[in-house]
Amino acid sequence: MKIYFFGLLLVLLSAGCQDRTPPTPESQVVRPAKLFEVKDARRAIHHRFVGRVEARQVVDVSFEVAGPLVELPIREGQEIKVGDLLASLDARDFELAIKEAEVQVKIAAQDLQRKQKVLAQKGIARSAVDDARSVYELQLVRLEKAQERLEDSRIVAPFDAYVAERYVDNHVNIERGTKIARLLDLGQVLVVGNVPEALAATGNQEQIISIHAEFDFLPNEQFPLSLYENKGEADSVAQTYEISLIMERPESWNILPGMSATIYVELKDPSTTVQTFVPANSLVSAPDKSFFVWVFNQETQEVSKRSVQVGVPETQGVPVISGLSDGEYIVTTGASQLQPGMRVRPFQDQS
Repeated sequence: MKIYFFGLLLVLLSAGCQDRTPPTPESQVVRPAKLFEVKDARRAIHHRFVGRVEARQVVDVSFEVAGPLVELPIREGQEIKVGDLLASLDARDFELAIKEAEVQVKIAAQDLQRKQKVLAQKGIARSAVDDARSVYELQLVRLEKAQERLEDSRIVAPFDAYVAERYVDNHVNIERGTKIARLLDLGQVLVVGNVPEALAATGNQEQIISIHAEFDFLPNEQFPLSLYENKGEADSVAQTYEISLIMERPESWNILPGMSATIYVELKDPSTTVQTFVPANSLVSAPDKSFFVWVFNQETQEVSKRSVQVGVPETQGVPVISGLSDGEYIVTTGASQLQPGMRVRPFQDQS
């Protein structure tokens, strides 16, 4: 018994010596939550127009100098990279002109140095030295022009391009300004169409929901468009306004200028009121009989309370008159159990 009581005493003493500091609370558990994306439910107006594909930039390249054409490696329908050689003239005359200009520069420099030495000995007028300097500078300009003419005897691609047309053949004499080829910049293409004056007068950028193009030979493909520019004057006959839309040229399809397309435009109806519908279970009633929702922050993964003004429930949900913006996310399932700053994890319904 003595041994038993002694052991019990040791247990009680050791328990009394333990740290009585309360344990640190565990970090908040991240709750799963079903989210709903807020979207405007304004009625849309749909338009369809016939369009045509055009190059965003068209350039006719030509030589700034004349001479025999000796290189013309391009072909119609060929795609070339920036800096690729398009055409070249015989460079012999231009190289000889540079050598002649270099000799003239050397002679003028020697004459200027000689007259400067004589001037130092006061054996010549300063005006003679000034004239020699002017001649030297003039010869430098002539040398620079000769070098530029040599550079102008070659044409390289100013951008990644598509060779739409070649105007000349190789080994012919080319005059200054003669067009060599037509290049199209097809990194982006334009889809051009005509809209009626009523739409041109009432439509604006803010009303656009979506714009895309479709081609008859690609029935299952849609190509997004964005507004580029529109003409300010109507066609004198049809009383329509031309608009140009930008389309990224797809790598998988050879979309070329001249092809026909159908332009589909979806606009917000300005005559209808913007309404946002949310599920009924996303609304939480406050003590003053108002309603609020829990807005989910995608960056912090936290929720915050926000008051909303609602209307009469309809079949598509409860209309929110004010308090929410298009594109925000709110919690639907378990909204009544949340607290400000609580972290949640988006939950996908697998049913």
